[in-house]
Amino acid sequence: MLDGRVKKIVVFLKEKLTEETESSRAMLRTYSDFLKGEATEEDLEMANKQLNEILKDLSLGLMAVIPLAPITIPMIAKFAKKHDIDLLPEWFKDSLK
Repeated sequence: MLDGRVKKIVVFLKEKLTEETESSRAMLRTYSDFLKGEATEEDLEMANKQLNEILKDLSLGLMAVIPLAPITIPMIAKFAKKHDIDLLPEWFKDSLK
């Protein structure tokens, strides 16, 4: 049972990290430019926002496969709301409109 959950997590992580969207490529390009000292503050801010979205996607996927997810996910969501932490990726919020 635990092996199945771990496998799901690993597969999900692999899929998320290997997705090559235009925004992900731009983010990586910006970080590469930053290391060379060639990125602007605006570029870096946009790259950080994209990274934040990727991490939100990962966290939602990971929470779905943890044990007792129907109990823990609402508790985590309530905690996040109480502390003004935004857990939902923008693409999900857009889909609700």
